[in-house]
Amino acid sequence: MSRELKAAILYVLAAFGLGFLLGPIREFLLVPAMGRLVALLVELPVMLGFCWWIAPRIIRRCGVPPGEARLRMGFAALSLLLALEFFTGVALRGWDLQAWLTDFATPPGLVTLLAYLIFALLPRWARGPA
Repeated sequence: MSRELKAAILYVLAAFGLGFLLGPIREFLLVPAMGRLVALLVELPVMLGFCWWIAPRIIRRCGVPPGEARLRMGFAALSLLLALEFFTGVALRGWDLQAWLTDFATPPGLVTLLAYLIFALLPRWARGPA
């Protein structure tokens, strides 16, 4: 297994794990109180701040060199995250592929897409050597 793929797996597991813990708080406490978009905007700084913090640590642990390798790591992690998010949506919300894709056309869905892009780029932006 390549360094980038190993790092991508660790990165996505860390992010998805935190998201899995924060998701019920968002869905059951924040969404009823403030709506889906605002609840998402409250959660995102925590999620992306964690990813910004954990990415360099995983990069160092796995020895991912700067540049293209970190970009590959980020987009491999994004691919894995999208698969996990889709299957979670199927299992917990009863969505199918069309419902999942349609949700991205909503304001919260567009914010989520932007967050996914930032998630994928954070390893590339990480400072320091491998």
